[in-house]
Amino acid sequence: MKEDKIALYNNKILQCLMTGETYTILQLADNVGLSEKTVRTRINQLEEWLEAEGLGNIEKRRGTGIWLELDSRQRKILESRLEQGEDPAGDLENRDKQLMGKLLKMRPGEVLTLQNLADSLYLSPPTVSNLLKNVSGWFEKRNIKITAVRNKGVCLTGKEYSFRIAIKDYMLEMLPEVMEALIGTYAPGVDAARIRRMIVEAENAWRIELADHSFKMVWIMACLSVSRKGLDDGLLSSNVQEENIQRYNEYSFAESIYQRIRKEYQVDLSEDDTILLAVLLLSAKKLKSFTDVSDEDYAMQYDRNLEHFVKLVIETIDDLLDADLSGDQMLYEGLLIHMRSAIFRMKYSTVAVDSISKYVKSEYKQTFLAAWSTSSLFEEYYDVQVTEDELAGIALYIQAAIIRRKKGRPLTALLVSQRGMAACQLSIEMIKYSIPEITDVQAVSRHDFKLALHPETDIIIDGSGLDLQDSRVVTVGDRISEKEIEVIRRKAAQVSRLRNRPDFQFNSLCHQLFEVDLILVKPKVRDKDQLITMMVRRLEEKGDVTQNYLESVFDRERATTTSIGRGIAIPHGNMAEVNESRIVVAILDEPVKWHEDMADTIFLLAMKMTSKFEINRTKQFYKDFLLLTENDDNMEAMRRLETSLEVYQYFIK
Repeated sequence: MKEDKIALYNNKILQCLMTGETYTILQLADNVGLSEKTVRTRINQLEEWLEAEGLGNIEKRRGTGIWLELDSRQRKILESRLEQGEDPAGDLENRDKQLMGKLLKMRPGEVLTLQNLADSLYLSPPTVSNLLKNVSGWFEKRNIKITAVRNKGVCLTGKEYSFRIAIKDYMLEMLPEVMEALIGTYAPGVDAARIRRMIVEAENAWRIELADHSFKMVWIMACLSVSRKGLDDGLLSSNVQEENIQRYNEYSFAESIYQRIRKEYQVDLSEDDTILLAVLLLSAKKLKSFTDVSDEDYAMQYDRNLEHFVKLVIETIDDLLDADLSGDQMLYEGLLIHMRSAIFRMKYSTVAVDSISKYVKSEYKQTFLAAWSTSSLFEEYYDVQVTEDELAGIALYIQAAIIRRKKGRPLTALLVSQRGMAACQLSIEMIKYSIPEITDVQAVSRHDFKLALHPETDIIIDGSGLDLQDSRVVTVGDRISEKEIEVIRRKAAQVSRLRNRPDFQFNSLCHQLFEVDLILVKPKVRDKDQLITMMVRRLEEKGDVTQNYLESVFDRERATTTSIGRGIAIPHGNMAEVNESRIVVAILDEPVKWHEDMADTIFLLAMKMTSKFEINRTKQFYKDFLLLTENDDNMEAMRRLETSLEVYQYFIK
């Protein structure tokens, strides 16, 4: 529709000029129905078109006006072409695209004369000179300059990464309908279909599906990496800090693609290729037309945005729970690390999981609802739909912070009853006398009770028959007897145990290694092989390892024992088959034979050592792992825990 309007106005202007009269810009604007500024633009475009087509010239004289100079032959041709509905100057945009395409075929520093460019485009050198001015702004936005070389022609100057981004933008934004055909033009000699298959393999291994635009971007950049190898000296500027980007799943996913390409093509691609692709994946859905990583480390900028987002999430939840969590540095650091992978999953994951949300909604109803209130923030900041499972993960970090905050304080309780105040007071004194760790007991009638009004209470004693879904609730009869006291005592012991566990925890750098559904408490297994298979399958289902990982773990077991004594084993496989570093934990009811030993606590390590960040995280894990396993109190506290959720909280609290 827009193109039709442009053609209509161009025709109107030409029809005025073909009368042979002289017009001012104002007169043309009135006749055509456009602004004077727009008419000037149209006149310039028509002037180039008429000159290029050899159909006359638009003459301009200050104080006189504008008119069209053409002979009878030119007039006849022009009238015929207008009658056929041709759009004068309508292909000027295409000429810009054609020129940009020609320029992007040039290697950095290569010089082309204006005549060569003109001949390739079937235009005159003056027309090409004007077109170069038109397109220079597009290139400059991508940090590429069109430079005139005296007595030789023009060349493009800029960093190699700028050329790759420009080619990607040209193919995706300018000519998306023929993008696939253009890969052969800008990545000559590369089997694009083969590269595409490798990207799909990486998607399948990770259990993700890139959005269409992101997939095409990855495809183009991967092909360019192979085709333009050798031009990538200093692909990225030195201020891009590798460790900042290596913390993100986008980096690990980009790395898995390039690992496949290196193996398939037997080619040594640089680390900068992986970093650039990861940066572009990070920018998807967050920043439009990302073009530059030179002025500032982009990963650092992205991280600052994420830091602000995490603080906003904590503040939002804090306001709802009135829990004073904003100063909890451990919560902030843990959530920041968690979000780096969570946002990637929300963008691309195809794994339909509901592994912990039902349990968290039941056990920590208020905390989950508070986390749910942040859903709109994810949509606003990252254009993603947050799943219940991701919200449950956030709720667990919040709950761990709440437990930390309460640690060391006496327990508080609330008695919900239908009895009178005198009877309630007697019940309160019985509870406080019989269970010394509960020092503060309040009473409320069933009619006045609202769960939302008591977020800080440790134990809610329901003697009124309410059906309350909250992990703090213990249901008793309306009259408190020794039987009811024993029920309340067990609940108090459970709360105290969770709150006052030994002070061990993994460093926040390691939190991302653990997930609730990767912790198996008292699984029913016959032997070591069945347990290893069960643990690896969990990783496969989530896309954290490839289908070859299980066999590599068994190869390692056949080579030598992975038992380290004290009932602990650490099986592991080939890191080349690991997509995202994870640890699966199994705590058995009865030990199983592990080569010559017996083991009841197993840590299956699916770890990578392919970047500085991964190396630092792995070192930190082993430091913390030694603190856990060499301390009898720590191990005993962990083995006493009854659910996967409790173990997870023990690790990240």
